[in-house]
Amino acid sequence: MNTASNPIIRHPDRLNEIVRTIFMAAGSSDREAALVADHLVEANLKGHDSHGVGIIPAYIDNARTGALTLNQSLCVALDAGSLILCDGRAGLGQAMAHDAMSIGIERAFATGACVLGLRNSHHIGRIGHWAEQCAAAGLVSIHFVNVVSEPSVAPFGGTKARIGTNPFAVGIPRAQEPPVIVDFATSRLAMGKVRVAFNKGEPR
Repeated sequence: MNTASNPIIRHPDRLNEIVRTIFMAAGSSDREAALVADHLVEANLKGHDSHGVGIIPAYIDNARTGALTLNQSLCVALDAGSLILCDGRAGLGQAMAHDAMSIGIERAFATGACVLGLRNSHHIGRIGHWAEQCAAAGLVSIHFVNVVSEPSVAPFGGTKARIGTNPFAVGIPRAQEPPVIVDFATSRLAMGKVRVAFNKGEPR
């Protein structure tokens, strides 16, 4: 049975306003609501509906259950010069990752390179977004993600799910040209893409 509903079309500016309103009503600060709204709407505009506004219900549910803590401040757990470990303390991923990338960018300019880890963050959304943030600063970046979730991927040669989709991204700035951004899940299919297809009622 096809349970797909007709799409609802909104102008990006109006959609951004709606998302900000939702998160502010849930308890987010103006800054946090703006960061998550910009990220989610941009994901939709770039064709990644799996990481767009459709994920908002899950975020709000997580905030209600305590799996997500709104208005959290990023904590630097280890600072060893060019090696930094940040702790998101279950904070909203779009804010935690933005602030972590800002720290990494500043340190890379100061030391020539930076290896930065972010732990205990809520879902950080489209990984290519963070590669774009680094590329906009003129830096090459490589991003590895350890997705904490129910196993959804069978290891090579296996028949049962044992690992996550664990995305990977690279950002390479170019003079007078758009940056080269590579962003993909390491599974054959990304779970978010499957969810979007299911919601659209697309055939298997």
